[in-house]
Amino acid sequence: MAMLMRARRCSSSSPTIASSILLVLMAGGAAAQSPLTESRYVEQVIAASLEARVAEAEAAVGRAAAVGAGRWPNPTLEWQREKATSGVADGASQDIVGVSIPLVLSGRLALEAEAAGRSAQAAGANLARARGELRHEAARAFATALAAQERRAIFEESLSALRRLAEAIATRERAGDAAGYDRLRIDTETAAVEDGLSGAVLEERRARAEVLRLLGPGVSVLPPLEGPLAQERSLPAAGQLQAELEARRADARALELEAQGAKLARQAASRGWIPDPTVNAGIQLLDVGLPGAGGGYVVGLAIPLPFFERRQGQEAQAEARQRLSEARRAALLHTAHSRLTTVLEEVAGRRERRVRQRQGVLTRAEELRRIAQVAYRGGSADLLVLVDAERTAREAQLTAVDLSLGVAEGEADLFLLSGAWDGAELRSVQP
Repeated sequence: MAMLMRARRCSSSSPTIASSILLVLMAGGAAAQSPLTESRYVEQVIAASLEARVAEAEAAVGRAAAVGAGRWPNPTLEWQREKATSGVADGASQDIVGVSIPLVLSGRLALEAEAAGRSAQAAGANLARARGELRHEAARAFATALAAQERRAIFEESLSALRRLAEAIATRERAGDAAGYDRLRIDTETAAVEDGLSGAVLEERRARAEVLRLLGPGVSVLPPLEGPLAQERSLPAAGQLQAELEARRADARALELEAQGAKLARQAASRGWIPDPTVNAGIQLLDVGLPGAGGGYVVGLAIPLPFFERRQGQEAQAEARQRLSEARRAALLHTAHSRLTTVLEEVAGRRERRVRQRQGVLTRAEELRRIAQVAYRGGSADLLVLVDAERTAREAQLTAVDLSLGVAEGEADLFLLSGAWDGAELRSVQP
């Protein structure tokens, strides 16, 4: 029956992502009744969760750091008035109006602008990776809640069957066809299933609370969850995953961009030995407003002498940042390459085990329960046979749920590790 319910849930149509977001964010009861699939849930988490807002804000901070980088220094407008109080021309005055223009002839501004651009691109790549990690967290949370929901349904179905059996035993006991042992045995089994159900209910509440948390404060009611627990997504070959790993991983690309930016910043700082002269030009006005007023011009040049401070500190810091980014990228890719094949094998193994369990255990256990029920009603089997068949079927169903959850979690880990969930967004930040 649980399998039939899941099949019906899988065949139900799902509305579009935009309409689902609107329905979930509404405070009415209609939103709470609309089923929620994994794909719709993940998109809502990425669009509206607080974690997504934090990631976007961090990326905005990184992009804002590049605003104004590489611009020329501002010119300076100066005015000064001088008045003599003694001398040949006692009381004479002069006004000097001039403009100072710094000249950056070293070419470091272009390098600084390019370095800032690399940092902004790295912020975009980090945002893509943060969204991939959030998608991974949301997928695992949804799978955990869906598995808890199915476990609770299995216990409820088994408990209903045991209660119906207890009623039948009570009827037979009143007729003298059953002993007190049968009633005590079925009550014991029922109590054990009730205890399992209470634990399943608590686990489902915890899992649904986590699912609801990721949706953000705008959602207060979580609708029912639906869909297959194991999506059975297609997996590429290990060689293909290894070859595409560096291109797909947005965090590796971000570290590469940070290293490039640090290299450009180091090149810009290395030009600190080239002085940046300042040109001064203006006019000089003598005794303005008095008879015999005159004027002239003022021209000057100031050249700093970089004997001591030549941006050595900035150059050393940029070089250190470059080495750090390169080391982090190498360590990240080495770990990812090392784990990728193992995780892929684990996913394949979990899938095979799930298929074997469903074909070799689950199907037989459900058939065994059906045969035991028919035999018990016909009087050819005793109570222990029926109880054992019910327990076997229940445990097989619970094991099937656990195996399906393991497949879903393994697939989510694989897609995160391979960068499949952030590679699409990564292409938009390529330089």
